[in-house]
Amino acid sequence: MKVLMLLDKYFPPDIRVEKEARALLKAGHEIFLICPNKDKNLVEKEVQGIKVIYLPLIPNSIKWYFYYLQFLILFFHPFWKRALEKTIKQYGIQALHIHDLAMVNTGLQVARKFNIPIIADLHENYPEGVATWSDEWKGKIVNIIAPKWRWKRLEKYCVNHVNKVITVVGEAKEHYVINCGVDPENIAVVMNTEEKKYFCSLPLKKEIIERYEDYFTISYVGGFGELRGIHTAISAMPKILQEIPNACLLLVGSGSNMNALKKLVKRLNLEETVKFTEWQPFDTIPSYVAASNICLVPHLASVFTDTTIPHKFFQYMTMGKPVIVSSVKPLKRIIEETGAGLVYPSGDADALAQAVITIYKNKDLAEKLGKAGKKAVEQKYNWENESKKLIELYYNLS
Repeated sequence: MKVLMLLDKYFPPDIRVEKEARALLKAGHEIFLICPNKDKNLVEKEVQGIKVIYLPLIPNSIKWYFYYLQFLILFFHPFWKRALEKTIKQYGIQALHIHDLAMVNTGLQVARKFNIPIIADLHENYPEGVATWSDEWKGKIVNIIAPKWRWKRLEKYCVNHVNKVITVVGEAKEHYVINCGVDPENIAVVMNTEEKKYFCSLPLKKEIIERYEDYFTISYVGGFGELRGIHTAISAMPKILQEIPNACLLLVGSGSNMNALKKLVKRLNLEETVKFTEWQPFDTIPSYVAASNICLVPHLASVFTDTTIPHKFFQYMTMGKPVIVSSVKPLKRIIEETGAGLVYPSGDADALAQAVITIYKNKDLAEKLGKAGKKAVEQKYNWENESKKLIELYYNLS
């Protein structure tokens, strides 16, 4: 089957899109992807077997703002619609696979015109996610023109009119069934588990591991948005340092609240023990995880975080690291099921600190947690299992 994916972000990188595309290619499908470009002169390129079609739409350009304002009013993208139609005609596309809610309505109109099936791949609870953008001026404008209730109405319409919905965790499936009235048979849960063979084949970088070998390293990899709970991890450090003088908090990533986090670090006199690295290439992530003694997912509990799950969680487990997570529903459920780590109440810095200290003082516990996570990945939480669900969905697509 010739499948056309639509992504309104740069590609690469997008770990989930890459894994899904590789799985479908391996199953014999032909994969095309439309996305915006960084290089105005780049039109098409093959990436890992995917035919990527780049569009001359540079985010944060005048044209981009015009199209985005138009979209916020209509929840429809004429620009992307034309691109989809042109590609379908040119390559004989047989199915549409739309990533994230914002593009689904546009894809629906095109799918109807060409009478082809459409899949909505919803990486997160988009209406709740948009509501968290209010800390930026662009986010304030979005929430004025397109408040959460409009996104929720769009979500309900889209998930009930596509052929299939893909989501990342069981709690999200429950949301679409209960709150949107979707037939559970039309929803596939394809989790953000790691492709173990690929992830573990990435060579470890000695210079990264040596950089942190004198520390008891507590790490977090990912975005720094408000709901990620990074401020909780930073606030836990003074108590941790009382018991673990060589502890350091390694923060690999970035986000809109970076300045606020750095101010918190300075206020707590933690400049020497909290290490910011900014975003890093994906092939360095195994090295940062390998350099860690404990890995964190400190997300704040909310409707948004309770219906999604991050790649980092499974990356930590894949490498056999003890994991400490907040009481966000899917994280708590999987930790309690697998025994791969400890859970603390969301937002409780003292409880997070105590969890770190408990693992530090009990090496047998640390080893037990790490082994349990690795075993869970080998037996259940791996991309080899999840990709089968994706392939089956396409096999049964009508």
